[in-house]
Amino acid sequence: MFVFCILTHARYTLGGLTLLVFVLRSVVFRFQESPKFLLYRGKDAQAIEVLENIALYNKTTCNLTLEQLQAVEQEHSSINGNSLREELPTWSGSIKAELSRFKILFSSPQMVRLTILVWLTYICDFTGFTVAGSYLPRIIALKNGALNLSLDYTYRSYILIYLPGTVGVLLGSLLYRTPSIGRKYTMVVSSLLMSVSIFVFSTVNSPASNIGLNAMEYFFQSMFNAVLYGWTPEAFPAPIRGTACGVASFWGRLFGIVSPLVAQHLYARSRDDKGDVNSVLYLAGGVTLGCVITTALLPGKMLKR
Repeated sequence: MFVFCILTHARYTLGGLTLLVFVLRSVVFRFQESPKFLLYRGKDAQAIEVLENIALYNKTTCNLTLEQLQAVEQEHSSINGNSLREELPTWSGSIKAELSRFKILFSSPQMVRLTILVWLTYICDFTGFTVAGSYLPRIIALKNGALNLSLDYTYRSYILIYLPGTVGVLLGSLLYRTPSIGRKYTMVVSSLLMSVSIFVFSTVNSPASNIGLNAMEYFFQSMFNAVLYGWTPEAFPAPIRGTACGVASFWGRLFGIVSPLVAQHLYARSRDDKGDVNSVLYLAGGVTLGCVITTALLPGKMLKR
């Protein structure tokens, strides 16, 4: 009953927060398309409008005009014989253009290495994150229930676990451009400590360890993701950044869907009603450890962009 109550409350809380974020994203924060995308699609006027809004926000002025953009395009076309923008009048044209971008991901041995390692990093990251996050309420409830701790104490534990994640993002952003550490070692060390905290959590059970080790895991997870999400667009050439990030995210989310099914199979192997908690934690920790390997093998030049 204790586990059922906390899971029910968690679902309502997460559902409410998700709905709030949806409203904020759709109504309050009206994000605009990037000027580069609009230019490629031939929407020069809209691109100028976005640049003017950016200038207004920064309390300056944008002196670029529509006539200047058209003049640059005409000059480029007369010299090179092709247009600066992409013409995608049909669905078949759109598909061909996207496939041509996809080929760039495998255009050289270094690009192949980068692409595969980034995909594997996203797969390991999303898998570990999803397994640990999906089963954290259940595992914490079981561990606290074994210690005869109240439901209120478990909720307070969640606050203490997730608050350090904000600091982790800030620290990751700081280390991101620290020359002696940089992107590579920040991701290697944070993913290693993230994995270690999960493994240690599986071996102990006390009020302090249940909070401290999970806070440690979420702290380094936030640091890792802050660097990974910021670095991925920089690693790929500008024309295919959107494609590269989108495909990497696709693989991550696909395995984020599959991984709980595997974890549930492991969890159900236990003969009692508590479930095989350690197997789930071993899965999350082991997969997260894969991020250490994939980020350590990333091409050094790509990490210095």
